Amino acid sequence: MSSSRYSRSFSQGVFSLLNRIVFVVFGFLNVFFLVRIMPKTEIGIWILFTSVTAILEMIRNGFIRNPLISNLASAEEGEKKNLITASLALHCMLGGVISILLLIGSASLAGFWNAPSLEKLFLVYAVNNIIFIPFLHFEYLQSAKLQFKGIFISNFVRIGVLSFYIMAHFIMNSRPTLMELALVQVIATVIGSVVGYQFVKNMVKINRVVDKKILKELFHFGKFTFGTNISSMFVKNTDSWMIGRMLSTASVAVYNPALRIANIVEVPTLAIASLVFPQVAQKMKERGNEGVRDIYVKSVGLILALMAPMVIPLYIFSDFIILTIFGKDYMEAAPILRVTIFYSLIIPFNRQFGTVMDALKKPKINFYLLVMVAFLNIIFNYIFLKQFGVIGSAYGTLLSYCVVFVLNQIILHRMFQINTLKVLVNVFDWYKIGWGVVRKRIVKFA
Repeated sequence: MSSSRYSRSFSQGVFSLLNRIVFVVFGFLNVFFLVRIMPKTEIGIWILFTSVTAILEMIRNGFIRNPLISNLASAEEGEKKNLITASLALHCMLGGVISILLLIGSASLAGFWNAPSLEKLFLVYAVNNIIFIPFLHFEYLQSAKLQFKGIFISNFVRIGVLSFYIMAHFIMNSRPTLMELALVQVIATVIGSVVGYQFVKNMVKINRVVDKKILKELFHFGKFTFGTNISSMFVKNTDSWMIGRMLSTASVAVYNPALRIANIVEVPTLAIASLVFPQVAQKMKERGNEGVRDIYVKSVGLILALMAPMVIPLYIFSDFIILTIFGKDYMEAAPILRVTIFYSLIIPFNRQFGTVMDALKKPKINFYLLVMVAFLNIIFNYIFLKQFGVIGSAYGTLLSYCVVFVLNQIILHRMFQINTLKVLVNVFDWYKIGWGVVRKRIVKFA
């Protein structure tokens, strides 16, 4: 690889990482300030609302983004315009269906959690959902070309608008309403879409006629990655939803700080997954199973090497961290944090497994596995919530992640002869590489 190409790859990797940091840090700051200006019940409602909308966004990633990027990676130059046109058409249809379902089902969701104000929030999001079509389409086109700078900037603007609005209320010692927050989200998506368009002016080339054959192919590919993402998000959010249903929205607010902090640890996982996904098919084409094995072992090893320095202090000082950031009213979150931090170390294995399966156009395997685990997670959460209260959800989710970890490692070993122990060895290899770089810098400047 030439030095200029390496420099570009490194630069885009940094922007991919920064993009994930934006989501986690702004999400963390939102909760940090909201717990100081809003009651627990309203915070719990907002968390339930954002967890549902996050699932809707993940639906698009599975149904639209993954099929588009996978097919663009292997498509001939002349086919790309047809692919992009068909993908946009499918995206518009999906966006319309989601908004209609929100209009119809908002009252039922509000009733399920006994939170009437949720109904209006979902109605507002039905509008935001349509605006997301161009915003996310611009993002997908950039992802396919491994261009993350524009994605980072547009997401920084979109998410930052809401965060700065919340911070302004905190500074003025006033309290925003939930409806205000939802409306600001809509405005932020519009602004983010305008910013995102500036980076894809030359990429947005579509045909007047949609190729029905390509549309059908994208649909059949997407239905499995869509199901995979839905199942994954169900696993991720089952704990909060069941706490809201079986206990209260205030209990959701108590549980959430641990998740927010654990999400910070997951930043390397999400960033590296974005970089790995478009490259897996190419590695398979160039080197077969050995290429897939190499990219899986090295990517998971790198993620764990980056996570370990964060996990250990968070586990040891969890009480101090919760007290300092969220206050004494949220101290129940400290033991929960210790559990969520533990299963954060399992997530890189599970996520990269899904990345490999989707990139190699084997989404069925990942889909069936996650559907099974999603059902298990509901059962485990129900049992442990009854037995242990709020922290029981953390135990149930941990057990679910352990089950999927064992199963996906068995599958990877059978398909690509991937040895889990080699991943752990690779962690130390990354530390050796890092130490070598640091030592050279020290010698250079000494």
